[in-house]
Amino acid sequence: MEKLRKFINDRPWLGWAFAGVILVVSLFVYRALSGKNDPYSVDRLSEIVTLKCAETGFEWQMTRGEMERELRSRVGMAKPEDGLQNPQTGKFTGFPFDKSEWTETIERLNGERQEVINRRKNQSTGKQAAPAGK
Repeated sequence: MEKLRKFINDRPWLGWAFAGVILVVSLFVYRALSGKNDPYSVDRLSEIVTLKCAETGFEWQMTRGEMERELRSRVGMAKPEDGLQNPQTGKFTGFPFDKSEWTETIERLNGERQEVINRRKNQSTGKQAAPAGK
């Protein structure tokens, strides 16, 4: 133990280097856990999404939270081919420019809806609910 103490006392830069490494790791962990990738973070749900009508080309904007609220208000499972309601025509032909993000959103919301259906079904039959994703 005495040798280790002498070794560290003779090389003070090691302590600063160790503190720097800890700082960098702490910042990395903070950013990773800060919710940037959380689909329900306030920052993400308040993003402005530009939608475009597949028929007319009309474009309009809404927040991601409003878009998800509209999708959640639908009866049954949402379909990727059914867009959001165009305010001009009333038809469900509005899609965000990023189709992959649209599909991911539909799949996530449908997965949540299916999980609720399964839990209700299991509660009515008295069974234990299975973990999500199984």
